[in-house]
Amino acid sequence: MRIYIGYKYTNVADKQALIQKLLEFSSFLEKAGHQTFILGRDIQNWQGSLPLWKTFPAIIGNMLKSDAFVAYITSPVPSKGLEVEKALSAVLGKKRLFVTDSLEGDATAEDSAYVSAGNSVESTASDILAKLK
Repeated sequence: MRIYIGYKYTNVADKQALIQKLLEFSSFLEKAGHQTFILGRDIQNWQGSLPLWKTFPAIIGNMLKSDAFVAYITSPVPSKGLEVEKALSAVLGKKRLFVTDSLEGDATAEDSAYVSAGNSVESTASDILAKLK
């Protein structure tokens, strides 16, 4: 399965911690036999954020190639790019899961599309893989 991993990068206080978490998360998914796409890693080489109009072609192309969309949400502040990715994944009928990292009020307990980040990135990746089956 090819998994598109979305996230908020702009205005994140600790970008290095976010990058490390995303790399670990994708590594566990890849060890389980899946392919992952992360815009910052695969297109921008972690060189900051670009305007949405510049990244939109890569977002569409890679979303079309993906079987699932996983949003790693680490901030309650909205992100235009992440909102576009969420909407596009819905329009394209992709399997969708949203990982919330210590956020309150993002989802109700009965909302099966939301997964709380576990104690480790590995346990979170395992939870995601179980839900994507």
